[in-house]
Amino acid sequence: MKSLARRLLVPAAAVASLASAASASFHIMQIEKIMLGYDGDPTVQAVQLRMRSSFQNQVQFSRIVARNATGGGAIVVCDMNAPVSGTALGARVLIATSNFAGKTTPAAAPNFTITNLVPSSYLAGGRLTFEDDFGTIYWSVSWGSYTGSQTGSITNDSDGNFGPGVAGAFPITGTTALKFTGSASAASTTNAANYAYETSNVVFTNNAGTNFTVNTPPPPPPPCFADYNQDGGIDGADVEAFFRDWEAGASGADVNQDGGVDGGDVGRFFEAWEAQHC
Repeated sequence: MKSLARRLLVPAAAVASLASAASASFHIMQIEKIMLGYDGDPTVQAVQLRMRSSFQNQVQFSRIVARNATGGGAIVVCDMNAPVSGTALGARVLIATSNFAGKTTPAAAPNFTITNLVPSSYLAGGRLTFEDDFGTIYWSVSWGSYTGSQTGSITNDSDGNFGPGVAGAFPITGTTALKFTGSASAASTTNAANYAYETSNVVFTNNAGTNFTVNTPPPPPPPCFADYNQDGGIDGADVEAFFRDWEAGASGADVNQDGGVDGGDVGRFFEAWEAQHC
């Protein structure tokens, strides 16, 4: 009897193992966060996926694709080529350009590298999709003047329509990122309702659960006092422009930044102007 029971347990264990393996997939996934530029630099890009269910780690069968405002011009941003180890509900997958790491603290360690940038021409209107290698779309995010298809699989959206998109062109100033505001298990309703921009304290996370905070961009350089009219040359036109503002008490003539427009500004201006240096 015991021998028979042991023989019966073997196939049962095998079936359980097969069921566990079959549950490992990649379909039940969100595009959680997108950055398509940093401080005006469109080459700093990142896309963060988030698992809506456990065991969605077989991402080697999936890819990220960008499309232009009409839904054409498909570009494979990243074709993922390996599974990730983290399998829990809410686990992330970070995909980023090689120079993204230099803009975060600590330096980001993405799971995959973006091989083809989302073009700057797609920022006014475009679409980013998470899909399998055969082109089935499981999640979609569109923005701006996008007029192409909004449809995809019903796996993560009950009617398979992810539109309407997020209003306005995709900004790349500062540290702006577009973030899905729902929970880890949440499905899509519409991009317009599900997404919002965040502009500070932007954090991306890789599959190991390590957080990377996007650095605040450095302040712009101060204006050149000597080239007062900002035409690229230091000449008499700058003197004329400075004294016009100075006589009017305009705030721009406070070149020494002491809060007043007076003789101190004249001295500071001519010191820089005579030296032909800012």
